[in-house]
Amino acid sequence: MHSVFVLDDHDIVRFGLETLIEASGLLRVVGSSATLSEGLGRIAVLQPDLVISDMSMDDSKGLDTVKAVVQAQKPRPVLIVSMHDELIYAEQVLALGARGYVMKENAHAMVMPAAQALLRGERWVSNVVNSRILSRMMKHARPGENAATAASQLTVRELQVLEKLGLGKTTKEIAFELDLSSRTVDIHRAHIKKKLHLKSGSELIAFAISRL
Repeated sequence: MHSVFVLDDHDIVRFGLETLIEASGLLRVVGSSATLSEGLGRIAVLQPDLVISDMSMDDSKGLDTVKAVVQAQKPRPVLIVSMHDELIYAEQVLALGARGYVMKENAHAMVMPAAQALLRGERWVSNVVNSRILSRMMKHARPGENAATAASQLTVRELQVLEKLGLGKTTKEIAFELDLSSRTVDIHRAHIKKKLHLKSGSELIAFAISRL
């Protein structure tokens, strides 16, 4: 049975998530924490299969929680469960390496499906966020060119890099897994952006995620 660690500074949310997970009979909660500093230490020791975390904790600023938890949990997945608007934050969280985003208001119905998806190696965002990513992707295609046509211009190596970007891999990780230099990976990223008419790294990540 897969193990889960829960990180949230609100007791009622943390206990609620633990109860929900244990009641499912599908996953096992191996620990939880109300502070980021304690949580990071316990994650390092327990090495859970999945971390479910709030987007921000009282003892951290902004998206620093996400960055720290993703770094501590690599290469295992992180699911963010947050009260903050997914249309504003979901793509940012995915770009930082988390594998999924669930709004707290939908947690009761969505946490377990999301957790299971992440443990299968998939991503999880709502249909609304998925539609937004796809709309942005289509916006950057040339007239009469759909996303599949644009992607067909990529080489095999570029497609490999694109897939790993969608899985939240860093340039260094991609270089190691494909036996390339970091500079070569950066060159591939630049070529992909040019061929797909993408203007920024965040748009590249959004496109990569949409193809999973």
